[in-house]
Amino acid sequence: MLALTRKTDYALIALSYLAQLRHQSAGPVSAKQIAEVFGLPLPLLMNILKELVQTRVLSSTRGAQGGYSLAVDPAKLSILEVVTALEGPVRLTPCSDGLPIVGQGCELAEGCPIRGTIRTLHRRINGFLAELTLADLQDEKRQAEDYWPIQDSHPGRNHCGCRATLQDPTPGRVPAGVTTQSGA
Repeated sequence: MLALTRKTDYALIALSYLAQLRHQSAGPVSAKQIAEVFGLPLPLLMNILKELVQTRVLSSTRGAQGGYSLAVDPAKLSILEVVTALEGPVRLTPCSDGLPIVGQGCELAEGCPIRGTIRTLHRRINGFLAELTLADLQDEKRQAEDYWPIQDSHPGRNHCGCRATLQDPTPGRVPAGVTTQSGA
């Protein structure tokens, strides 16, 4: 099955949140706050955020008011760049991009009846991921919910790690259908 890894899924959640906060001109946010808001495992999230700092997608600030913030324009960051930064190149099959992988040859390569179709699908998926930006994810999210954080009806909440009951990152602004927690 073709699916994003949890690592990429959590990265996109964190990046979308940081893009929203950037749009609101908020300062850096700690990994702990992001993990608490979305119910993500803090150790894994910290590793993901460190990788995104190394690839210059995020910037980090140390200190009491420190944390992570988006270092790039969300409209210029493609989802393919995020996936590639965290997982390496997207390859549907070892032969889908036409480049050999040492030790992973395909014995059917020469007479494969689906080779051309798989390569076409590979190019289309990569093209779509290259065209889709972090800003595009934000636009879809605003249209669907008109506010952050994710509502109870979020269809992938069990997959992405989101909780049905979330802390509101902006006190005083709670969208309809979202239950908030105090403390934590």
